[in-house]
Amino acid sequence: MSLSNPLTIDWQQLLLAIMRNCTLLILMPLGFAALLTVINRSTKTRLARWWPRSQIVIGGLGIIIHELSHALFCFIFNHQITDMQLLNRNLNDSNDHSLGHVEHRYRSGRLWPTIGNFWIGLAPIFGCSAAILGLTWLLARNTFQTWLTFAEEPIWQWQAVKPLFSQLLTTTKPSLLLIWLILCGMIAIGGFDLSKADYRGMIPGIIATLIVIIGGTFIASLFNQTTSGTSWLLTILTPLMVILTIVVLLSLISWLIVATLLKMPQRSRYHARH
Repeated sequence: MSLSNPLTIDWQQLLLAIMRNCTLLILMPLGFAALLTVINRSTKTRLARWWPRSQIVIGGLGIIIHELSHALFCFIFNHQITDMQLLNRNLNDSNDHSLGHVEHRYRSGRLWPTIGNFWIGLAPIFGCSAAILGLTWLLARNTFQTWLTFAEEPIWQWQAVKPLFSQLLTTTKPSLLLIWLILCGMIAIGGFDLSKADYRGMIPGIIATLIVIIGGTFIASLFNQTTSGTSWLLTILTPLMVILTIVVLLSLISWLIVATLLKMPQRSRYHARH
């Protein structure tokens, strides 16, 4: 493969490729994270108004997976964990307003750990999604296969989307379906709500990731691989987008159930913790 003359680079195509790659690697996961945060924070707030400790009892499994996801990505991106609490059961702790936390640090000036700030902040979105996929594989194998098949070649039409959930209801044993619904609901309610600290911590990583995307796309353009690079990313990330879409629907179902069961318009001094 020969190196193209940089003077012949199609700068318009390069700019479009950079925008597409940034959308796939930055805006897409951030958009899903924001949507899941809004939905599940609302669910936790309703639960907190009903019974403050319900955030722990109902969302505890999700909170633990949330913090473990942060910890795992800290390991992947060479961050040192300085303090970790998987589940804070003391809601009256004035020094810690979270239900769990992972504090970490890294040596500044290194690209890989700096990029990691972005993905460590997003880690619960991936960790909780993987947990739901694992439960589906364990308790509803037919539905799991249907999800994977759809993720490989998604068709956004009702007839194609409907089996993603209808099969869960028709082919899963009632006892296993009940366990799946309870556990996935707990994960959705407690695990997908990113805190303000999570979003703040992402900022250095977003900047570093943006620089890498721009540089990588430019290098790909030198080898006339601008379009193929974007196509490769789309192939890799499309299954993730499908799974996250399913997770959003599960979160909406959890919100709807809680909102229906707990119609409490009065405000409380308790708020959802993150």
